Amino acid sequence: MTYDLVIRGGNVVDGTGLPGYIADVAVKDGRIAAIGRVEGEAKRVVDADGLVVAPGFIDVHTHYDVQLDWDPVASPAMQHGVTTVLTGNCGFTLYPAKPADVDWLTGMLTRVEGMSREAMREGFRFVGGGFADYWRRLEGKLALNVGGYVGHSAVRRYAMSDAASERAATSAEIAQMKELVRAAMREGAVGFSTSQLDIHVGADGRGVPSNFASSDEITELCSVLAEFPYGAIEIIPRTHAQGHNDADRALLYAIAAASGKPIEIGPLGPTPDAPMAWQRTLEFTREARTQGVRIHPQFTSQRLGLHLRLADTFIFDEMPSWLAALQGSIAERCRKLADPAVREKLRHELATVERAAPFPIAILEVEHVRDEKNRAWIGRSAAELAAERGGDTLDAFLDASIAEDLATGWRTRPSPAAQEFITNVVRASVLDPLVMAGSSDGGAHLASFTGADYTTLLLTDWVPDPISLEHAIWRLAGMPAAVHGLVDRGVIRTGAKADLVLIDLPNLAAGEHTVVRDFPAGTERYYVDAHGYEMVIVNGVPAMERGKHTGALPGEVLRGA
Repeated sequence: MTYDLVIRGGNVVDGTGLPGYIADVAVKDGRIAAIGRVEGEAKRVVDADGLVVAPGFIDVHTHYDVQLDWDPVASPAMQHGVTTVLTGNCGFTLYPAKPADVDWLTGMLTRVEGMSREAMREGFRFVGGGFADYWRRLEGKLALNVGGYVGHSAVRRYAMSDAASERAATSAEIAQMKELVRAAMREGAVGFSTSQLDIHVGADGRGVPSNFASSDEITELCSVLAEFPYGAIEIIPRTHAQGHNDADRALLYAIAAASGKPIEIGPLGPTPDAPMAWQRTLEFTREARTQGVRIHPQFTSQRLGLHLRLADTFIFDEMPSWLAALQGSIAERCRKLADPAVREKLRHELATVERAAPFPIAILEVEHVRDEKNRAWIGRSAAELAAERGGDTLDAFLDASIAEDLATGWRTRPSPAAQEFITNVVRASVLDPLVMAGSSDGGAHLASFTGADYTTLLLTDWVPDPISLEHAIWRLAGMPAAVHGLVDRGVIRTGAKADLVLIDLPNLAAGEHTVVRDFPAGTERYYVDAHGYEMVIVNGVPAMERGKHTGALPGEVLRGA
């Protein structure tokens, strides 16, 4: 037999968690044709001596829906070994959509997911329709695989128009929404997603549509998935940051009973006002498991730190005066933020309003500037700028931002104690087999951070202590494939899809986080490279070699099976 590709002599870590072994892997017609001592000819032979041969990684929490229109590799996902991304998390999809609502939905993504409106206007093309209409546009244009949820906010907007952001749904409206979810699942959606976080606010300053849904509505929509042999549910409950109150726990149990499907509940992470919420969440998911309920929190292996700029952040949206001040054009926002009366309200809310991610303005430091004349600010904290100019830290923070039309980039520098604390949270997550590796948020919050390096950091920071390489690969590939019913992916076995990554483990490293301007309209974003991924293979075709796209477009739009 002549194979399309033979990978010779690598350390095969197959994604099941079992010990690795030295073997050849042969590929033909997009699938793994043989494993072991492979005889026969091949169109291409790759020497994998000294390399790990693993199944391609699956990034379960992304928002690459829009970026894929102009970026077939969903960078930097593929640079970090990812061969499949799941999009449309948190209830945010652009389908189903009436033509008149596409602009409203893209505006929502601009606000809540930090996507550039300018980049979307120049690089994104969608005129409305359903799941199939959306993804049909990209078939044959992808370097990696993509699976899409159907999002609650889009479904609600389609059924209720503007009232979706104002009130509870009627029984007739819920029935219509169920039909929309059912249609998307028939067309191949990987599941249903929703969010009830108060911090999720649309471009119009109102909560996103899913925030107005009752528990009964959410349960009814999730019940549609019981009709299908595939699918998962992704939800961020209202009290997720606090460890889930009794009402949210009851909702999760109701969803599980109605759907019979696994549930993912968004990223674990402590906040200063609820530092042990993550522990309560882990205890709850373990308890649920004893009752046969599959609930998987997500975690990221990234290092602690927050990046923001006032041009497009949503981090202050839980505070009413901040939300109002950050609405409108850049010029309008600058005018409001410069008003002393407005600043007094902002100052008061920073001190009094409970929020999911509180931090003192004083610890923010300038990470990058737009204007060269302000380069001396880089590395200076708001407190240091305030000491130099007089006034308080809020004034210094706002004045520096206004001077650059809100484009000044800021970051937090966590204290050693805070860094140690979050490291312990990640360690507990890594050791808990119910917790799903993921939550990169890829494609979102581009001017604030990039989380795509979580795959690389799991392998470099947490292997071999406290977990084995085999366990880490299972967490990155085998586990997400199994939870989402991707039966032909996430493992190396004969007959499976040939999504593979070849890793030079001793030299594997994530690069520095940098700001690049490579999106449509010259939009800037955070980017992080990687070193040590020798080859990324998608459906049997090398799509990336040593971090460079080969030009091949073998990716597929995955549909429930």
